[in-house]
Amino acid sequence: MRTQRDAESIWTSVCKKSLSKEVSPLTYNTWFLSAKPYLSGERVFGLAVPSDIAKEYVGQHRPLIENALKDYTRVNYSLEITVRPDGTVPSQEERFSAFEKNGNGNGNFRAGQLNPNYSFSSFIVGPGNSFAHAASVAVASMESPRNYNPLFLYGGSGLGKTHLMHAIGNQVRRDFPHKRVVYVQTEQFVNEFISCIQLNEFDEFRNHYRLADMLLIDDIQFIESKERMQVEFFYTFNALFESGKNIVFTCDRPPQNLTSLVDRLRTRFVSGLTIDITPPDYETRIAILKNLAKTQGVVISHDILEYIADNITSNVREIEGAFKTICALQLIGVEVTLDAAKQALQNVIQPGAVKELDFPLIMEIVAHYYGVTVDDLKSRQRSQDIVEPRQIAMYLCRKKLDRTFKEIGTAFGGKNHATVLHACDKITEGIEQNAKLAETIDNIEARLQ
Repeated sequence: MRTQRDAESIWTSVCKKSLSKEVSPLTYNTWFLSAKPYLSGERVFGLAVPSDIAKEYVGQHRPLIENALKDYTRVNYSLEITVRPDGTVPSQEERFSAFEKNGNGNGNFRAGQLNPNYSFSSFIVGPGNSFAHAASVAVASMESPRNYNPLFLYGGSGLGKTHLMHAIGNQVRRDFPHKRVVYVQTEQFVNEFISCIQLNEFDEFRNHYRLADMLLIDDIQFIESKERMQVEFFYTFNALFESGKNIVFTCDRPPQNLTSLVDRLRTRFVSGLTIDITPPDYETRIAILKNLAKTQGVVISHDILEYIADNITSNVREIEGAFKTICALQLIGVEVTLDAAKQALQNVIQPGAVKELDFPLIMEIVAHYYGVTVDDLKSRQRSQDIVEPRQIAMYLCRKKLDRTFKEIGTAFGGKNHATVLHACDKITEGIEQNAKLAETIDNIEARLQ
């Protein structure tokens, strides 16, 4: 059985032989060296990091880290990242408790993990989300589940739908520990269904979801155009609904607009409570920023908070991203004045004249979003933290500028047209299958507007 010393030895070797060469020195020294490794199971490798910001930045390199671990150990580890401000790693009891809480005991299926930082107390209520917040609190109380069943929350990316869904699940698990809460992203749900077809494990799949007391499904729009999946989900929905179990969905648009959804599912989605979440007003945006500063224990001048709130108006996630950029500057010792903040956020916030959309601008914004440089995108580097943003930038150049594959390849340091074609095809396919990638593209496109 591997020990803590084994985890430290693996991490030291992986960092030295691979990760230090694959990421920039700033990223490596700031985020990777502060992480403390531990083993949380036969195939779960954990990293304890000191803050939520560190978790965010390390998480952006998850595929790179998992590949490096696999190359070194020949074990296909899943990466687990936990926030430990005290500099410790979770004890064996904590790891076992977390598995019991988030696992489900159903063989190959494991419940999606709820983010413990998403609670009703950390959710900032404003005019655009007050109804959704009140309904979510009511559902979490489990006093009158049929009045709001199913609860369907919809709205643009980054407006708090997922936060409310996790808050519901966290409160139910806390107040009703005997209730079985299952949270899943639609992408995971679809992939598990495909696996059960291949392995002929339908009973296990169905029991996992149909025996839940509360089912939380994120980004249900990705079930569109998957006919066999819709049939299976129709019966899962009926089994839960008819037995009085709670169902909560999030989606990027109202159910009436899910045109590729079969009618019998669409009518069931609208049979409960459907709520639109709209962008936050100025006062709510300021409140969000102040709450982030309080939660993270940082001091940021009010004029910088006002600058962010004035210029990022449609997306809470964009606001959080700008806030994290300022915090990262403070962390590395930069004196953050208003001018320094404007400089750091210039590719996110563009007041005044609108820049012409061209190759350099798309590359700048994608590079800033991923924390890499434009030179990285043009380089021959093949590490995952460079390849993905490079492919996304190529895809967006093709989509937004309608330029030839040859022209795009030339702009990216002389890549051939086949490389660009492959990148565009991979991102197009990935958007259909990967909810997180689709959300990333949406966020970047919002910056390009």
